Amino acid sequence: MLFSVVHNSPTSGGPGGGPPSATSTLRDREVDLVRAMASGDTEIALMRFYDRFSGMVMALFVRMLGSHAEAEELLQEVFVELWKRAGQYDAKRAAVSTWVITIARSRALDALRARQRRGGGRHDQVEELFMRAPTEDRPDAQAALSARSAAVHAALADLPDAQRDALELAYFEGLSHREIAERLGEPLGTIKSRIVAAMKVLRAALAPAHGGKPS
Repeated sequence: MLFSVVHNSPTSGGPGGGPPSATSTLRDREVDLVRAMASGDTEIALMRFYDRFSGMVMALFVRMLGSHAEAEELLQEVFVELWKRAGQYDAKRAAVSTWVITIARSRALDALRARQRRGGGRHDQVEELFMRAPTEDRPDAQAALSARSAAVHAALADLPDAQRDALELAYFEGLSHREIAERLGEPLGTIKSRIVAAMKVLRAALAPAHGGKPS
C-alpha cells in the first residue's frame, strides 16, 4: 500500500522537519504541507498530509461507497491525485480541507457512477440532483461544487428523518427504491413517495443558489 508507512513517520515540526512557528495556525500548517508537496519536498510533507487528512477522507468514502475495501483502494488513488495537483491549490479560494474533500467526493461520485454502469442501480432523479459535478479543474468550478455540496447537506439536515434516511440510502449507498424498501422494511410505494417529497424540498432549497426557481 502506497501510504502504509505513514503512521511510522515523525509527526512534529513543519513540512520540512523543522520546528513549527509558535504563531502558526493549523490552517497555516496545512497550507505549508500542500506548498511543500508542490515544491518537490514530498516525502515528509506527503506522509504528514496523508496522516492529517486520510481519516476524514476514508470516513467519507466508507459512507458513500459502503465498502471498506473499495474505500481503501480509492483512498490511495485520491492522495496520489492530491499530490500531483498540489500546485493547483489556491489558499485564497478555499481551506485545504475543503479542497481535499471536494476532490475526494468527486472521485467517490465517479466510483458510484461506474458502479451504476455495472448494474449497481441508482435512482435517476437522485443522480441528477446530487451527482452533477463540474468536469473542469478550474478553482472556480471546484468552489462551485463545494458550495453545492454544503447546500445539499444543509438541506438534508432539515428533512424529516424518514425522508432523509431514504434519500441518503439512494445517494450514499446507491440503492434502488426496491432495495431501500427492503432495507427499511417499508412498502415500495412509501419509499417512492418519501424520495419524491424529499427531492422537491431539496430542489426548492438549492434553486436560489443557482439563480433558478423551485421545480
